[in-house]
Parts: sequence; C-alpha cells; structure tokens
Amino acid sequence: MSKHVSRPGRLTALGRSIRHAGAQRVWPLLRSRPYVAILAVVLALVFCASSVIGLRVALGLRDRPPGIPAATATGVPATMIALPTIPTIPPAAAPPTAAPTPIPTVTGVVFDSSGAYAFPVAGDPATYRWAHYHWDGTNAADIEARFGLTRAQFEAATRAPLVAITSGTALHHSGNIGGLGYVVQGDDGIDYYYGHMSELWVPDGTRVEAGQPLGRIGNTGATARFIEPHLHLSVGPRDTLWDQPASINAAEQLQTLFGLAWQARPTPTVPFAQPAGAPVTHPDARIVTTFERAQAGALAEPAVEIGLAPGAAETLDVVSTLDGVVNVSRWTEAYGTRIQITNETADSTVVISGVQEWLVEDGDVVTHGQVVGRWNPAQQPTLHYMIYQNGVLIDPTPTLGLPIAE
Repeated sequence: MSKHVSRPGRLTALGRSIRHAGAQRVWPLLRSRPYVAILAVVLALVFCASSVIGLRVALGLRDRPPGIPAATATGVPATMIALPTIPTIPPAAAPPTAAPTPIPTVTGVVFDSSGAYAFPVAGDPATYRWAHYHWDGTNAADIEARFGLTRAQFEAATRAPLVAITSGTALHHSGNIGGLGYVVQGDDGIDYYYGHMSELWVPDGTRVEAGQPLGRIGNTGATARFIEPHLHLSVGPRDTLWDQPASINAAEQLQTLFGLAWQARPTPTVPFAQPAGAPVTHPDARIVTTFERAQAGALAEPAVEIGLAPGAAETLDVVSTLDGVVNVSRWTEAYGTRIQITNETADSTVVISGVQEWLVEDGDVVTHGQVVGRWNPAQQPTLHYMIYQNGVLIDPTPTLGLPIAE
C-alpha cells in the first residue's frame, strides 16, 4: 500500500462545503420561509427554459443551409424587410376610413365590345395619352392629360373618376411611393394596380364590377407629388404586383382591350451639350432662394428660385438653357408648369417650373436659347430651376450668371 493518502480534489471539497452549507443554513431557511422556496423554484425553471431556447436557436443557425436569410426579431427574413423611408419624403396620406356619401355619379365610362372591360378613367380616352413603356423602362403606363387641352378640359381630366377595368376584388394598396391606390384582382386572373389616386371610394376587399367607380385620379406619393394628377397603371398575373415589376405591358393591354394606341415618342440623338445661362433674360433677374437655403428646407426640392424686383408685371419669354429633348411638360400643383429638358449624351437635365404658358410638348427637340414658355411674375413670383448631372441634383448657380438677391 502506498504511503501517500489520497486527498479529495478541489471540486470534491467544494461540493462537500455546499452540501454542508445547505444542511446547516439553506434548508432551515426554506422550511421557515416557504415563499423563498417558491421563488427559488420559479427562477430555476426560467433559467432552464432560457437555456433550452438558446440551445435550439444555436443549433438552428448551425444547421441553416447557406443562402437562407436569418430571421429577424420580427420573424421576417432580413431581405424581406422594407428599407426605411427617406426622411425628406413625407409619407402618403393614410387611406380614408370611409367613402364619400353618396359616391359621386360617374358618367362617360367607355367599355370594350364585350362589356367585360372598362377604360380605367371615366371619360373620353382621347383626352389622355400614355407611352408604350413607363419613363423608367418598365411595363407600366402613366395615363395623363394630353397636350393641347384648354385649362377647363385639363382640370376636368386631372380630377376624373377612376373605375374598375374589369370585375373582381378591389384591395387597398397604398404606400409612400405610389400613394393611394388599389389592386383590382380581376376575375380574368389578372391583377391591375392603380397608383397615385387622390380618393379611395370602396372599402378594402370590395367586390366590384367592370366600370364601377373606385375613386379619383391624383398625384399622391413621393414620385408624383410634383407633377400633375395621372393614373399609374400596372398589369400582371395574380399576386405578382405586390413586390415585383409588372410583367404584362399595360399599353399593349389597353390596345388589345379597347383598340387604343399609345403615343409613340421619338428618341432623337442630340449632340453633347451642358446647361449654360439663365432661363430668363431681364436686368433685374436675381437668385432669390439659393441652393444652400433650399437644401436647408426653404424649398420642397433642392433647387434655386429666380425672381425679379417686387411689382414686375411684364410677361417674359422662358428659354431652354440646354440643347436636348423635352421629356416632361406638365402642370404641377406645387410649382405650376414643369418643363424638363434632357441631353442624354451628356446625361444632363434641366427642370424649369412656374411658367404660365408652355410652347413645347414631350418629344420636342429644343436648342439652347429657344423659347419654351412664358412667365408672368405677377402671377407666379419665382421660377424654380434645377439641374441634374449624371442623375444627381447639383447646384445650378455657377451656370446661371445671375446675382444673388440681398
């Protein structure tokens, strides 16, 4: 037998100390104060439960196949959570809680030969225009008032009721970008999205028939609030419009259903040119709102404003400051008429807003110094002027050659 006596290890000694303390102190305490015992049991159960949950989460993360996004605290995969709204863009108004009572009487609805489909805007389709493709190259169509209407005709066209293009179910679909709207899930298996509406007249989930009023044309949403009211129409197979671009061309669908042609817009090539000079020539012309002030919140959009001395009443010619193509010529509630001219070769765009009369339309080729509109400072005190270079809004002040008002 060895002379050395086996000594207990440190863990064994610690265990004996704990048992001894339990017998001498803890157990009498629990017997004399039962509520302490209950609390101890609850804490032990919570600890065990949290340990099990943590273990399961760890095993789930280990076993998750590559390429599958991890779930967030909301339970939705991270790639499916919407990006935060840009702070400078106000959210669209919430859908109305109740339709106007009574719903306005709608006349002039145009149907196809079968009566199963109705042109989505109540009124004469010849009052409106749309292109084969949306301005961003997608399959949507912006149905807008055509060029050459009188002011009364224009106001009627931009306040017109919208109707269900076919029978089906109208679902609310509103948000920051598209504003107020519906997706009409047609009985034909096709979905029709109506965007930028100003009024919604039927509750979410309402069964509608072709030609039934839905609401009114508008310009709600971040992408439309600076242009005139119009209908953004997208068409796609069932449940595809919620999260992806339209796969059915809306202009072709309107042509198929109603025999209506889209407006073909020429795409001429203009030689390279950059913006230069001011859109008006007058000895008193000044920059009355600087780009820095506009960026700080003086204007809804970063730009400059050009004005004259108070009391000026003569009507002035407004000229293009760029060789290019007119790609937007619209009336806007915020700044009056908006004329946008682009030189694609230079990737430069100028935007002039606030004129009372415009002398060009979409697709016209214009040259530097050409008169494109007229401005009456007595009716609109300032012209709103912007320049985009390579898709980025820049300070136009160096190109204008105008003094800054004191």
